[in-house]
Amino acid sequence: MVDKKGFKAGYVAVLGRPNVGKSTLINQVLQQKLSIVSHKPQTTRHQILAIYHNPKGQIVFLDTPGIHNQKKTALNKQLNQTARSSAQEVDVILHLVEAGQWHDEDRRATEIVMSGGGQKILVINKVDLVDEKSELLPFVDNILINFSYDEVFYISALKNKQVDHLVSRLLNMLPESPPLYDPSFISDRSTRFFVSELIREQLTLRFHQELPYSLTVTIDAYEPEESITHIHATIWVEREQQKRIIIGRGGAAIKQVGVKARAEIEDFIQSRVNLKLWVKIKSAWTDDQQALDGLGYKEP
Repeated sequence: MVDKKGFKAGYVAVLGRPNVGKSTLINQVLQQKLSIVSHKPQTTRHQILAIYHNPKGQIVFLDTPGIHNQKKTALNKQLNQTARSSAQEVDVILHLVEAGQWHDEDRRATEIVMSGGGQKILVINKVDLVDEKSELLPFVDNILINFSYDEVFYISALKNKQVDHLVSRLLNMLPESPPLYDPSFISDRSTRFFVSELIREQLTLRFHQELPYSLTVTIDAYEPEESITHIHATIWVEREQQKRIIIGRGGAAIKQVGVKARAEIEDFIQSRVNLKLWVKIKSAWTDDQQALDGLGYKEP
């Protein structure tokens, strides 16, 4: 039972341009893979609540899509809107910036951070990649000339450097409150959602040069039995050529994706898995709001 005296709980939004390490940081804090990770933008496409429990408090992280300046398809607009809405009515916003790197998308992300609620922390990530640490101070000073943050942290999410210090500070910044979620919860998302994401991760890793942005995954059946879980999933693409790429010659490519995805899913749900994959075409789904809603992109 949680001692409510002095217990802290609240919401922390994690924002930034694509590929600055938002999902890596959250996975590191929870010591569990909730958000898929790759080197490609748009890897995170949904707001995911990731719930960290500690005897002193509970942090509800909001992992968000990377804020970007890409072409204005319905999907791109929705990803930016999801990130923007996540910045509202939270207790703290973590703004992740890659050490030594500043782009137009970083400025756009900063403007969204500044328009949000709560306290704001600038988190300089990937400091392990900077040889001359003395260069970080003028880099941060240039940011602080134009934007005001409550605090600045320097971390490496991938190497787990100073992450514990950041988490401790976040707990202190949150209001006194009983837990917002049952301690047994780690996310508001369903197992089916995470299974679809694990399949999409393997597709993104396998086809990162050909079609990382034009595919998505839905779960058609999820049937757990005593010794095995049967999962049927559909991979959606926009064109016939993309379908042929995913299937591969003699079905070799999709078979490889299935083998790797099944291993990830088995590790996640702790059960043997029978995974069956199909590939179907939904023309121009990335620029069709009705199609996006039907494919699970309508945020709760």
